[in-house]
Formats: sequence, C-alpha cells, structure tokens
Amino acid sequence: MQSRKFFFVKDKDTKEKLVKFALCQTFVLEAPLVVVACTDSRIKRRYGARGENLYTICNVAVALQNLMLQAIELGLGACWIGAFDEKKVREILKVPDYLIPIAIVPVGFPAESPETPPRVNKIEAIEYR
Repeated sequence: MQSRKFFFVKDKDTKEKLVKFALCQTFVLEAPLVVVACTDSRIKRRYGARGENLYTICNVAVALQNLMLQAIELGLGACWIGAFDEKKVREILKVPDYLIPIAIVPVGFPAESPETPPRVNKIEAIEYR
C-alpha cells in the first residue's frame, strides 16, 4: 500500500527545532540523520477508515523497524521517538495535511550500548486458544 512518507533531516537548524518540540531530547541534534515518518491518509480512498487509522500506521511501523534493523546491521544506532508536538513538527517540515507525523527516528553512531530493557513475560504476552 505504501501509505507512508519519510522526511530525511540533516540540516542542523531544522534538527534544533525538532529537539525543541520533541521534549528537548537533545540526542536528536547529535544524530547525522533524523527521519520523520508520516502516515498518508489518502489511502482511505481505497480502504476507508480502517486503511487510514490502521493500515497506514502498520506500514510506517514495519518500514521503521526495517530501517532500524538495517541501521544496527551497519553499526549505527536508532531510536524511535513518539513524544513530540505533532503540530509544531508539521510546521517545521511543512508537512501537507494528508500526512500525519507519527515518529521521529534519529540515526547515528551510538555513544553507548545499553542493555536490552526487560521484556514482558511470554505468559503475559501470549495466549493460546
């Protein structure tokens, strides 16, 4: 369906503005590349509300997961940021109305290699029927 659009941000001034509206997460500025991922609501023409409210988010999520896995394979780091002021990000990047920013992903060279955070127990996550 390809109901997604990515803005690749390398400009320092633009990244500074993004930091301001991403809860001052300053590591965004340190990344050589910042990806702003958007859903594309024009899919509703074909798939209705479910396409707009679900398929687009799934499309972006899957694409970003692949991007992040590839970054790790290349020795880079990436971090999904969902906490940001959507309206301000729209203004900064001049995002058209039919696109909705849902994630900011800085990609760069990690300063550290933190341990994997604890995961939910599989008994809580999986139910057999």
